[in-house]
This record gives sequence, structure tokens and C-alpha cells, in this order.
Amino acid sequence: MSLQTTDLMLIADGEAAPVEAKIPPRKPKFYDTFNYIANPDRFCRQNFKKYGPIFKTSVFGGTTVFVGSVSAIKMAFNGDQKYTEIALPATTMEMFGEYSLFQRPDLHRQRKTALAPGLTGATLEGYATHINNIIAQGIKTWANRKIQLYPEVEKISFDILTPLLLGISLNDSVPKTFEGLPISSKAELKALYKTYFDGFYGLLKWKSPLTTFGRGIKARVKLIEFMDAVIKRRLAENEKINPTQDFLSMMLASQQEDPDGVFSDILIKNQCLLQLWASHYEISGFISSLIYQLGKHPQILQRLRQEQVQILGENNNFSQFSPADLKQMIFLEASIKETLRTLPPSSTASRRLTQSVVVDDILYRKGWTLIAEPRIAHIMPEYFQQPEKFDPSRFLPERGEGKMYEFIPFGGGVHACLGAQMAILVSKVFVSHLLQMFDWQLMGEPRFVQFPLKKIKDDYQIEIKSIAGNRE
Repeated sequence: MSLQTTDLMLIADGEAAPVEAKIPPRKPKFYDTFNYIANPDRFCRQNFKKYGPIFKTSVFGGTTVFVGSVSAIKMAFNGDQKYTEIALPATTMEMFGEYSLFQRPDLHRQRKTALAPGLTGATLEGYATHINNIIAQGIKTWANRKIQLYPEVEKISFDILTPLLLGISLNDSVPKTFEGLPISSKAELKALYKTYFDGFYGLLKWKSPLTTFGRGIKARVKLIEFMDAVIKRRLAENEKINPTQDFLSMMLASQQEDPDGVFSDILIKNQCLLQLWASHYEISGFISSLIYQLGKHPQILQRLRQEQVQILGENNNFSQFSPADLKQMIFLEASIKETLRTLPPSSTASRRLTQSVVVDDILYRKGWTLIAEPRIAHIMPEYFQQPEKFDPSRFLPERGEGKMYEFIPFGGGVHACLGAQMAILVSKVFVSHLLQMFDWQLMGEPRFVQFPLKKIKDDYQIEIKSIAGNRE
């Protein structure tokens, strides 16, 4: 028997779909995966123009339906344990590990709820001083020179996020920083983590040093050993753990409070690594895109400076941007959202249908995969006026564009990005410091790495000039 909801009908096995229901347009092609990986932006735009916001492909094998309309995205985001399951490549799932949020959908909500306090609210606001200090120190070296944009942002991002998520200092000049740990330097940790990250996107599940996946699995083992040593050293200090100090401390404090609760030893080690995996490269790529967009639109940059003066006064010797100040920077947040709309780092939900579904008279068959694509939703004129225009004002309250399921840079539903608030905070602080200290000039148009995450290529440069009278 079918289950009717407001706008969704589930079709039981053996039951016929309504006669008016149609399957999505487009015939899957054998080269779809290649074309998508080569340029997801182009792939989505070309097919959207020809077929509309819902169409079939063979991306990553089988029948994969790309969806960009509100009703279809809502269906894709909210079907867990009802009519969808996670649909990720076997290589990716093994890289996540058996204690990741994805491996136990029945425990996902419980685990995510337990993890959230370490990345939201008062605990996140408590990270602001560290974030301010690392950014202010890191961008000092940018003054009055040409920089390679993404590599410079990525270095600072790693220095921000690693202590907050892994709970370890990165100060190599202090001998005790890596004492007793199986990794002996920040450079070694960073290189190992890059190998681990790349392993998620290996196409062959072959545990050989000749494959990206094999190297990634080996790096994962070393990183788990590293986190085990970090945790043992932390507990051996016999000091009361402050749950707001960092993400690791939050989990360890929760474990001590409830030893039989969510936070087992192996889950803690895995989750530290996975949260850094989920945030570091996306935040680095996004902030680089934001700096590029502001350099391309000087009138937006000028309005952001005016907003800072209104909130902070004329004092340009600001060294700390408090969460209270940042919350008032409405146009800065709108500029961040507009960058996420125009240059989304990746697709979001990837779900496999465990039951056939009809939404808006479109039939999605059991066994098909769904990909919710911001590259489609974010360019739909029904949702965004003049979608090709970079216009942060669209996200201001008086215009109110970017409603739920229309604006999806962080996904949605039970699998919405856990680190979304941290990404916004880091980007706000980063741009606020840049606005205080520098002007910057673009040097031509960048080329982008398109997959697995969209980011400006390493060789793209901008020219930095100090603002007269700043604290430098």
C-alpha cells in the first residue's frame, strides 16, 4: 500500500506507480562520470539548460538522478531510514571507518547530537580568540607582496583547525609538542593528512601503495595511532578536562561523565580525523573563493568596510573580532552566502532509494541514486533573481532569497554539515582582518580544480598592499 504525505508518495514493492507519474528526463550515458568529474559545474549547467532541474545520469555507476528543485531536494534530504540510505563509493565508506556517522544510520542522530556542542554555541564562540590570533599572525607575512592565494589560505586554515579539532598544539619550536607521539612535526602531520584526504576519492578499492586508496588507508592507520597517543598523553596529565577547550576535550569530558555513552575510544579517534577531513579543505577553498570574489567586486568590498566602521568605529587597530561584533556584520554574512551560492565547493546529499517514490508526479525508482546539487539549485531563477550576478544583497532580510532547500551549500536534513557554523565563523574573522589590514588586486582570472572539491588552483596569485595607518 502506498503511503501518502503532503507532497510525497511511497510506492510499495510490486505496486504500480500512478499512471500520471513520469520518470526524469535524459538517458544515462556511459561517459557521464568522466564528464562530471572533469567539470561538475559545466555538466550541471548544460544538462539543467536542456532538461531542467531533475535529470538522469550514470554518474558513479547505475542510474543517478541529479535534483535541484525544492521538492526533490527536500525528498532527498529527509528520507533516511524511511526510503533512502547513504550512497557513497565503497572506497569512501572504508576511508570513513566503521565508527563514522555514516556507518550506523540508526545511531546517526544520537551521535550527531552528542557531537554538536563541540562545534556550536558557546563552545564555538570560545574558539574565537584562537581563530583571531592565528589569522592575524598568519596574514602578517602577506604584506606588500604577491601571494599564491589558495596555498597561503590553506596554511592558515590548517593552523586554525588542527588544534581545535585534534586537540594538539602545532608549535614545532617547543620540543614537547610532539614528544612521545608517532608523528614528529607539523609538516609530517600535514603531509600524512593530505594523503588521507586524497584516499577518499580513490576509484579502486585496492590496498596497495600504488593506489591513492591504498596510500590513504595506510595514512589513516598512522593517524589513528597518532590520535590514540594524543589522547593517552592528555589523560596522563591527570588534569580536569575543560570541555570547551577543543573538540577532542568535549568528547573526552563527555566520555568521563558517561563511560557507557556515545563516546567510545575508537569513535573519538575517528571523529577527530573526520571532522578535520570535513572542514579543512572546504574552508580553505571557500575562503580563497571569497577573497577572489571581493577582489573582483570592489564596490562590495567598500560596503563591507563601511559596515565595519559602523559596528567597530574608526579604530583600525582591531586585533580581536568578538562573536558579538561578528553577529552584527549582516552584509559580511550575506557576502559569504553569496560566495557559497556562486562557487559551491561540492555536491551535497548522495542517497540510494530503498523504496520507489513519487514527488510532483515524478517517479524515482528503488535502487536509483539521488544527488542534491547546489550547482543546479543555486542558479534557478525561480529561487534567485538574476542568478548569474554576484549580489550579496539577495541574502539580506528585505529580499529574503535563499530559503530552505533553495540554498544548500551545507546540505540539509539529518546529514547537514556539522561544521557549518565553524566555517562561517572562520571566514568572517578571516575577511574582517583582511579588510582592516590590506587592499588586494587580482592578477587575472583564476583556473579552478573542479573535483572532488572546487577550489582555485595553487598557482593563482593576488597582489597584497598594506592600508596606510593599519596596525602594521
